[in-house]
Amino acid sequence: MLDWLLRKLFGTKSEREVKKLRKFVEEIGKKERELDELSNRELVELSRELHRKVLDDHELKEDIIRGRIREEVLLAFALVREAGKRTLGLRFFDVQLIGGLVLHQGKIAEMKTGEGKTLVATSAVYVNALTDEGVHVVTVNDYLARRDATWMGPIYKFFDLSVGVINSDYSSYRVEWADEELARKAIEEDWRVWPKGYFEEVLPSDKINVSAKKAFLTKLVPCTRREAYEAHITYGTNNEFGFDYLRDNMAFSLDEIVQVKNHNYAIVDEVDSILIDEARVPLIISGPSQMDTSIYYLADSIVRQLKKDIDYIVDEKNRTVLLTEEGIRKAEKLAGVDNLYDIKNIELLHAINQSLRAHNLFKRDVHYIVRDGEVLIVDEFTGRVLPGRRWSDGLHQAIEVKEGVPIQQENQTLASITFQNYFKLYRKLAGMTGTAETEALEFKEIYGLDVVVIPTHKPVRRKDHPDVVYKTKKEKWQAVVDIIKEEHKKGRPILVGTVSIEDSEHLSRLLQKEGIPHNVLNAKHHEREAEIIAQAGRVGAVTISTNMAGRGTDILLGGNPEYLARQMLKERGINPEEATEEQWKEALEDAYKITEEEKKKVIELGGLLVIGTERHESRRIDNQLRGRAGRQGDPGESRFILSLEDDLLRIFGGDRVKKLMDFLKIPEGEPIESRLVTKAIQNAQKRVEAQNFQIRKRLLEYDNVMNIQRNTVYSMRRDILEGKDLEEYLKEFIHDVLEAKVNELLPEDEPELWNVKALEEYLLELTGQPINIPQVRDKEELVEVLTQELLGIVEEKKQELTEEVFKEALRVIMLHTLDQLWREHLHVLDRLREGIYLRGYAAKDPLVEYKKEAFYIFENMLFNFKERTVSDVLKVKIASPEELQEEELKQQEEHQKVLQSAVLSTVESQPEQKGPRKKTLKERLQEKKKR
Repeated sequence: MLDWLLRKLFGTKSEREVKKLRKFVEEIGKKERELDELSNRELVELSRELHRKVLDDHELKEDIIRGRIREEVLLAFALVREAGKRTLGLRFFDVQLIGGLVLHQGKIAEMKTGEGKTLVATSAVYVNALTDEGVHVVTVNDYLARRDATWMGPIYKFFDLSVGVINSDYSSYRVEWADEELARKAIEEDWRVWPKGYFEEVLPSDKINVSAKKAFLTKLVPCTRREAYEAHITYGTNNEFGFDYLRDNMAFSLDEIVQVKNHNYAIVDEVDSILIDEARVPLIISGPSQMDTSIYYLADSIVRQLKKDIDYIVDEKNRTVLLTEEGIRKAEKLAGVDNLYDIKNIELLHAINQSLRAHNLFKRDVHYIVRDGEVLIVDEFTGRVLPGRRWSDGLHQAIEVKEGVPIQQENQTLASITFQNYFKLYRKLAGMTGTAETEALEFKEIYGLDVVVIPTHKPVRRKDHPDVVYKTKKEKWQAVVDIIKEEHKKGRPILVGTVSIEDSEHLSRLLQKEGIPHNVLNAKHHEREAEIIAQAGRVGAVTISTNMAGRGTDILLGGNPEYLARQMLKERGINPEEATEEQWKEALEDAYKITEEEKKKVIELGGLLVIGTERHESRRIDNQLRGRAGRQGDPGESRFILSLEDDLLRIFGGDRVKKLMDFLKIPEGEPIESRLVTKAIQNAQKRVEAQNFQIRKRLLEYDNVMNIQRNTVYSMRRDILEGKDLEEYLKEFIHDVLEAKVNELLPEDEPELWNVKALEEYLLELTGQPINIPQVRDKEELVEVLTQELLGIVEEKKQELTEEVFKEALRVIMLHTLDQLWREHLHVLDRLREGIYLRGYAAKDPLVEYKKEAFYIFENMLFNFKERTVSDVLKVKIASPEELQEEELKQQEEHQKVLQSAVLSTVESQPEQKGPRKKTLKERLQEKKKR
């Protein structure tokens, strides 16, 4: 009650924040009038002056990086607003400028669907790009990265800022003018998409300058990965930014590093999807392991003979499957082993557990699809296929055997990082989404990000009805079909959301029986995504979609005129890219007439009708579906039609509703429609969200242990790559190794009691030559004397090899040794983590035990690194420059093989790079000799 009263008196935290920012928006509005009078050339020059000022003024640059709002920041925002009108024909609403300021401050802007988040980001991106420190715009898929970069590209190109795009197939692009000459002419001659002095929010189509619209178009041109990152602004997916970071820390030379700029500033689109939903799974680069994959066939044959609830128990709530005592005995008999839990059978036990999960928790056409003899993962949040991605730890192999497709080799971890720890690398992080407020606590606790709810440009007119619950799925689907049938007759556009491919195809078959034309958008039909969504608001359109998160395209009532114009040109036999100004104008006018007419009809019918056929685990995904209706003040309607057999209701509390229906004697086909039912479902969703939060939090706690170790190793690795103080490292290594071994092999304090034979044998093994133990007073002096002795051998090696060759040999030895040991270390930690939970039975906290064990293992790894490096350097043979080059090239080729065979996580394979054929080792050596 007190909270409600305080909110009424003083407003919410977001409302107070928005109120503060409105005064800055007023200042930007004043500057708009002044900038409107400037020519394109003058506007560009003003931007260049601002760019120079930011680079010359260190304090201003730091203020921008820290998200402070100064006069120069407001000027930058005004410049972007003006450029948007001139190049895109889009003018920032005041609330969009508020959203941009929130992003600049390093916060999360919650803006409803259809409020123009793609445009909002450009203002914050532009002002932070002026620092030349790099800006990363993170999207949920490759299509949106390419689309957003080219769509917003004209604003950046207008101001001479470079834009790069990275994709998951390792292709990379830079954004260029579609017609460089025409764009330059448009700038010189002051062409504008919007006429000068026009400040209305919506511009009639007859006032748009089609020539300017065509002049200010951009395209993607292939470039190297490094060039894409060298740009002022880089668009890409969260996975690719993370994988490139890991790959850079596996690079064999500085030339291979692509993320050349620091992690300065990132804006994450659909921030809740990326930083929360996807953060349950870490990014992993894996390589082939030595495990025999035939063990999965044996495990599968055993699992198929086990009976549910007798031999094993499935806990769908916690997504686990456990063997019973009877099941263990039966599995042992079928496998022909005495004890399944014996150390020698541990791999078989692991394979059986994964096979049980594959058969009971992972469903075809829900969690994955099978296409061309391959198991492809379906993203549970967007409904898209994730090509090349694989589940780790043998789960993917278990599913491949279950589906009878060729089994691929299991993998072991080569490099890993969680999204939480990757995004914490950025000096400033911001995000935008339509649904973040429900997760505000997690954003603050994990990432230190505040959520600011931005008001809509126009009031929301959508009607959200209470949930309707039927007893069975059959009744539910019949009710959905009846509603679609009734509304389709009127011509009302309908969007139906499903949670799986299986459901979308089932509904599609039901609609086909009724003769209702419709489009299906799921992982199997994603190629026509933009086309389907763009026209989902037309009269009579029926669209079935598996999840609507991150689709990145608005559903306009009456349809999208520009898309329709392109379609018309194609029907007239004209390529839209080659159409003349007159042809484009004619097509646009015809398209606007059709869409405006249809829009009026759709508004009369009540706008877009959204039907949800199942509640998702997360309320945010449901809200994203609802948000497709009622955009920009349009009318709309949403309702969820559920059944007690839906997974969420069945697992979390559907029994209570069922008992209520039985008590009230509700006949078949009659639903319960009540706010109480909706509330009960939301409570179930809250429980799942809380459970998933704990999973993500636990994952982060475990990864934080490795994060300290990862940062230490990556920092050391970068020093080695850059050749920094390598000889100082070597001196330190020699001293540390000798000190540890002297203390271990000579435990007594008095020199008279020392048994020096063991130390002599160790030194012979370490250096490859006999070393006499001198007469000294104590261990400290012995370590110093032996250190000098070994440094003398190092000096001799340097003389023999020449200083330049010695430094290169030292660099190669250190890199190779560190990489090998780090990979082994990650493998050991994977195995440690798998079994550490058993410590809980001894009343010990598994996390505390993991921290202790991981620390000791890491200390041991570092000592092994020092010892192996010292030994290899002291034993290095004299080689000719040609032999050294050959060895280095071999090492590089081996390294490339590891990277090319690596799988990226959960796990995604790295495809071949496109481009000219790589030269063989022999060819490169011959070229070096010629030079």
